[in-house]
Amino acid sequence: MKKNLKRLAHKLLNDEDSSERRYAAEELSQYDERAIYPLIKALKDENTAVQEAATQSLITIGISEDDERFLTNPGELVTYMVIPLLREEEAFIRNTALLILTEIGSKAPHLIYQLLKDKDPDVRKFGLDLIADIKEGFDGSMIIPLLKDVNANVRAAAARAIGELNYKEAIPYLVESLNDEEWVSFYVLQALAVLQAEEAADAIGELLLASDSILVKAEAIETLGRIGTERVISPLLKYYPLATKDEKREIIKALIRVGALPKDTDIKEELLSILKEGDWEEKPLALRGIVLTNLTDAVSLIVEQAGALDPSCFDYDEKIGLLQDALLNINSEDELINLLERDKLKFRAKAFVISTLGKLRSKKAVPLLLKLLEDIKRDIRIASAKALGDIADAGSIKPLVTRSIEDPDTNVRKSAIEALGMIRAQDAFEPLLSLLEREEYPDVIETIVTSLIEIDQERFLSNIKSYRTEVKQTLANITYSLDIIKMLLGCDNFEVRKSAIMALGRLGTEEAITKLLELIGSDNKEIKKTAISALGEAQFCSDILFECLNDEDPWIRYYAVKAMNKGCDPEILIEKLTPLLDDPFPPVVIAVVEALGSVGGSVVYELLSSKVNHPDREVREKIEEVLSRI
Repeated sequence: MKKNLKRLAHKLLNDEDSSERRYAAEELSQYDERAIYPLIKALKDENTAVQEAATQSLITIGISEDDERFLTNPGELVTYMVIPLLREEEAFIRNTALLILTEIGSKAPHLIYQLLKDKDPDVRKFGLDLIADIKEGFDGSMIIPLLKDVNANVRAAAARAIGELNYKEAIPYLVESLNDEEWVSFYVLQALAVLQAEEAADAIGELLLASDSILVKAEAIETLGRIGTERVISPLLKYYPLATKDEKREIIKALIRVGALPKDTDIKEELLSILKEGDWEEKPLALRGIVLTNLTDAVSLIVEQAGALDPSCFDYDEKIGLLQDALLNINSEDELINLLERDKLKFRAKAFVISTLGKLRSKKAVPLLLKLLEDIKRDIRIASAKALGDIADAGSIKPLVTRSIEDPDTNVRKSAIEALGMIRAQDAFEPLLSLLEREEYPDVIETIVTSLIEIDQERFLSNIKSYRTEVKQTLANITYSLDIIKMLLGCDNFEVRKSAIMALGRLGTEEAITKLLELIGSDNKEIKKTAISALGEAQFCSDILFECLNDEDPWIRYYAVKAMNKGCDPEILIEKLTPLLDDPFPPVVIAVVEALGSVGGSVVYELLSSKVNHPDREVREKIEEVLSRI
């Protein structure tokens, strides 16, 4: 190693080829403390790549835990040898030293503390910046004296470091430093905000009243807002009459966070301004303020904002929810109805208003919504139907029945049917039942069945045997009732019974699984395959499935493999499915390959690699595909 180290060090410092010097710098990271000095010299290399490699190698040595390689603590040694670089005239070298020390300084905090006593204020500041960035292993009490340092930059760095260390014991000392120079006061305020120092609220309020600095006042308001407890209310309100327009805006935002707003005439305009002109980081605060003040003047602006949102944006639902929640928490009903009556809203805004009136369960809006139920735009009819369902007014039942039967648009009919189910309108039962017998679209059939169950489940189920196959299958596909599933299992139609069996798997209760295990013993191969698939849906791994792997029917084996892949642990899959890689039925082998591929790992890779020459082409292709993913 000694010979190699000398050769690498010589190459690092003398080779004309920069790529060779970089290689040497990288290799030296694997050596002991004797590599540190040449690496430090290489930090001044003319080539950037060599500098970066030397930097990273010093960090690697400094954080090494390999006690056998080093005679002393490598982190402490690297720190000791890098610290002098902080005095270099070239800024790049000083910054590189800071980068290295930030990564390894926690290994030798006592050496960093020594920087705080240095005669050079820049070095003292470097030490504080390192402590703030490293955090781990440092004691905030060591920093407090530097809040009184003769150098303002050092005092500011000390305040920042105390905040970064979350050293709450320093709060009284920070309060004493509030009236320091502008830049120091700024960092003291930031530290108090980080520390959530509510005991400093009054002192910050006094600073607000006394300071002439726009920067300090802005940061003081920000700090009080970030502290965010009741103790900041009084200082903010005391300064509010003296504040500039921009400061008032920030005070209002701070008070909203606390949940208290001043009773002032210009609060309304300020809140509306934030909502209209602010970005989406500010708008939630404005909406909270609107709710706190029950500001109904904001209703039209909220609706306008909702109408302007692009539904294709990823956060559309979140933003719409914020806007609608605000309307739901103020007295917005009359304003929303007025907006609809004026009929000047654009499409999206109108749909938003209709939806909001529905969530408000506005009885006053019903006559207007009934008119809109016949609007030329189908989306307005859909929104109106849903809103009427939310409101659940008996006067809307007949118009909704008409829409559910006569509307030319399937989605409108579905919304009207859903609304009737939400209302649980007994008067709609017979019309919907009649519609069920002639409806062709599966999604509409499902909606009708769901609504009929909502209206009167017992009445609907009493005639279950008379319903056509599509209706029974739909019922099996949506129900989570074991009693209903049992009824459907008794039907003569085989497709209905299969759907009911799959419903048992979806239900997945102990009783449902017991029934599936019973059905697996059926002489009917189709019933048996369906029951196996349902066990897979229930993610139930059973000895019965293992037995099915040996069934003489290849498709039984196939479905058993598929079911096991959904419900069995990787170890079981490898143990039980490996023999089936030699199954004579290719679909079974392909299913096994897919299942093992989902497990992955070196064991599976070896198993599948041994079968790459399988005689069946499709099997070979599937093995190659799975091997490429492992």
